[in-house]
Amino acid sequence: MYRLNSALFNATFASRLTTAFAFGPLTMKVCLFSLFLFLLAVTPMGSLRAQDTPKWLKDVTRLPPGGHADLRPVKLDYTLSWNNRVNAGKFEVAIMRDGSSEGKFVGDASGKSTGFARLVWPYDFKARSIVSENSLRPLTFQLSERERNEVNSYDIIFGNNEQQFRTTSKKENTEAVSQSRSFKFDYGHDVLSSAFYLRSLELKKGQKVSMVVTPFNKPYLANFVVVGREVHKMKGTKYSAIKLDADVGKINGDLSIKNYEKIKKTSLWVSDDRYRIPLELQTYISVGYISARLIEMDWLD
Repeated sequence: MYRLNSALFNATFASRLTTAFAFGPLTMKVCLFSLFLFLLAVTPMGSLRAQDTPKWLKDVTRLPPGGHADLRPVKLDYTLSWNNRVNAGKFEVAIMRDGSSEGKFVGDASGKSTGFARLVWPYDFKARSIVSENSLRPLTFQLSERERNEVNSYDIIFGNNEQQFRTTSKKENTEAVSQSRSFKFDYGHDVLSSAFYLRSLELKKGQKVSMVVTPFNKPYLANFVVVGREVHKMKGTKYSAIKLDADVGKINGDLSIKNYEKIKKTSLWVSDDRYRIPLELQTYISVGYISARLIEMDWLD
C-alpha cells in the first residue's frame, strides 16, 4: 500500500510539469505540464562565468518558430491517472489571443488532484502565461497553488537576457514570506511557450530539441527526440500521432544538471495534423506509469 500511495502522490505532483508538455502544458503542476519534479530542493542560482560554460548551454535549440506556430483558440481538458486505472487529477488549459496589436497568446490553466490521490495529497492550482505570437517566447508567467494549508505563488518575468522570479509562500496563521532571484539566460521558456515552440517545429524523425523551461522559480533542461509517426490509441479511438521521448533535469546553481533516477522514461504524443494538439504524456516510474490524457477539446472561435 505504501508503494501505491507513493506512486499516486508522485502522479499528482507530476501534474505540475506535465502541463508544460500537455500543453504548452505539452503539458498539472501541464502533467502544469513528473517530468521535471519528483524533488523540490531549493538551490541558489550561481552566476555564469565564461570558464564554466557547460556543453548543454551551447546545445539549446534556437531555431526560429516553424510552420506550425499558429493555433486556433481552444480549450483542452486532461485527466491524470496511474497506469490509466487509478484517477489522480484533472486540469484544463484554455488558449486565446489577447487582441492587441503586439499579438499575444494568453493561456489560462487550472487543475486539482482527485479521488484517492486527493486524500493523500490535496492540491489545486491556477496559472496564466502570456506568450509573444511572433517569437513564441514567454513574456510573463504566474502560478498560484495550494497544498494542504500552504499557498505558494510564483511570478516570472522573462527579459531578453534574464528571467526574474518572485516566490511568495504563506501557511495558515503565519505571515507571507517572499523571495526574489534571477537566472541569466537569453532563451528561456515557461511551460506554455515551451509547448508552443515544440509543436511549431518540423518534428521529423530523429530531430532533437533542447529547451530551458522554468515552471516555478527554478530552470530545468528539457531534451526531446522525435521517435516518429505512428497510430496512437486512446480509449478505443485511433489517432495519427507524432511520438517524442523526453528527459528532464534540474539546472543546479553551478549549471550542472541533476537528473531524476525515479523517472525511467517519458513519452509524449501529439496529433499529426496542422494543430499538433498534445494527446497523451506517459512517465514511467518503478511501479508503473503516470499518464495525462486528453479527454475533451473545444474550439473557442
